[in-house]
Amino acid sequence: MNSEEFKAFYDRYYDVSVKVASAIVQSRFTAEDVTQEVFMYFYGIRERLDVSCEARLHALVVWKTTNKGRDYLRKSYVKREVMYDNDVAELQYRTTESAEAALLGMEKRQYLSMAFENLHRKNPVNYMIFMRVVMEGVSTEEVAREFGYTRNNVNNRVLRARNWLLEELERLEKE
Repeated sequence: MNSEEFKAFYDRYYDVSVKVASAIVQSRFTAEDVTQEVFMYFYGIRERLDVSCEARLHALVVWKTTNKGRDYLRKSYVKREVMYDNDVAELQYRTTESAEAALLGMEKRQYLSMAFENLHRKNPVNYMIFMRVVMEGVSTEEVAREFGYTRNNVNNRVLRARNWLLEELERLEKE
C-alpha cells in the first residue's frame, strides 16, 4: 500500500475508529489518542495489509481500536499530558466533580470494559454485530448483508447482546 492508498484508508476509517474508541474510553480527546495509535500500527504493517475486502478491513479497524481502547483503560499508570483549548471546559467540569463521583465513573468504565471483553470471549459474532450496529451506527440491513443474516436475525443478536451486557454489568458490580 503506497502513501496515497494509506491516506485514503485513514480518511475512510478515522471517524469509525474515533467513535469506537470514544465509546470505550469515554473521552473524545483520549479516543483520538487511541485512534492515532491504531493508525500508527496500521502504518507499520501497511505493506501486508489486505485492502481487497472492505468488510474485513472495517472489522479489523474496529477490532484493533477496541483492543487499544481496552489497553488504554488497563494501563492507568500511563499518563498522556496533552492540552488543547477545548480541554479547559472539560477540566473545569472535572474539578467541580466530587472525588467520589469521579471514582464511581472510573469503576463503571472498568466494569463496562470487562463486560465487553466477556461478551467478545463468549460470543464474538454477537459482539461484532453489536459494535457495528450500536457503536458505529451502521444500518441493520448493511450488517445483515455483511454477515449473511436476515435483518431480523441481526436485530435479535443486538438485543441479546444488549441484555447480556446489562446482566453482566449487574453481576460484575455485585462481585
